[in-house]
Amino acid sequence: MTSPKKAPRSSGGGGWGTPAVTLLCIKCFFAGRFISLPTALPEAGIGPTIVGEEQEAVERRSVLEDAAAEADAQAALDVPSPEVLAAAARSLADVKYETAEEALEAVGFLADRPPLEHGESGHSFYTVQPMQLLSLYPRAYLMPRFLSQKQCDHVIAMAERRLAPSGLAFKAGDTAENTRDEDPDGVLAWIEDKLAAVTMIPAGHGEPFNVLRYEPSQHYDSHYDSFSEEEYGPQFSQRIATVLLYLADVEEGGETVFLLEGKGGLARLERIDYKACDTGIKVKPRQGDALLFFSVSVNGTLDKHSLHGGCPVVAGTKWAMTKWIRNRCFGLGC
Repeated sequence: MTSPKKAPRSSGGGGWGTPAVTLLCIKCFFAGRFISLPTALPEAGIGPTIVGEEQEAVERRSVLEDAAAEADAQAALDVPSPEVLAAAARSLADVKYETAEEALEAVGFLADRPPLEHGESGHSFYTVQPMQLLSLYPRAYLMPRFLSQKQCDHVIAMAERRLAPSGLAFKAGDTAENTRDEDPDGVLAWIEDKLAAVTMIPAGHGEPFNVLRYEPSQHYDSHYDSFSEEEYGPQFSQRIATVLLYLADVEEGGETVFLLEGKGGLARLERIDYKACDTGIKVKPRQGDALLFFSVSVNGTLDKHSLHGGCPVVAGTKWAMTKWIRNRCFGLGC
């Protein structure tokens, strides 16, 4: 008896016949009609993409980034509007302060820095004085608004009662002490105390104040405040610094001029015109300003750059008060 024949297998060795393969292809065709694949791969960090459904992208951030973003948002809420800032600027522009101390206190710059304990000759308050370096040859500094308008007017009123024909008001021997009867408010003593603070030289080293008045066409030829031993002989005490306090505005002219200013300024000394006002630097008189300059170099020798003079007054009246400071104490405060 012969055994029955088996059905032939496909050449690929699988168990699927031709009818089964045909049926599978038909199913895949119809499935493709109803299922759509994504057109692009999902971006990193966004998460899975669900086919056929629109999803919003989710940005992934660290905890620190979240905290920083929150702080920035809060800061934006705290910033005043441009209108508020403009109004504040206008209000500050309208404020007029008599002294730098008043301005500094108003803004609270040193509110968390109260003055420290001080010594016997110290102050219990801050001395605040803006300074502009005008030159190092000579050493010259402008101190704007050193005096208030009221203080300037007070000194001029005192000087007018004592004015000599030469225009000199306070003479040799006049000090804050012996003019106290005429200055019960102590304005001169206050000025001397502030000068000692900003120059860091005790008041006893200062000569008596001199107040000068210049009318139109009047001037002061360039000169030195210190005394050269070659010309004046040995000096027991030498002038080392000068402070010029301008008591009134001058309409035109009256500047203080330094003809030899500059590191190479001494080259102009050979052909110097002591009446000139056309070289070096000039300081315009403004009420309340103070000009400090040193007549000696750091090594103690006379600084020839300190040659200075008063330019002619063209219009108006010039009022100035001078304080000469010496290297030795000779006043009542010694």
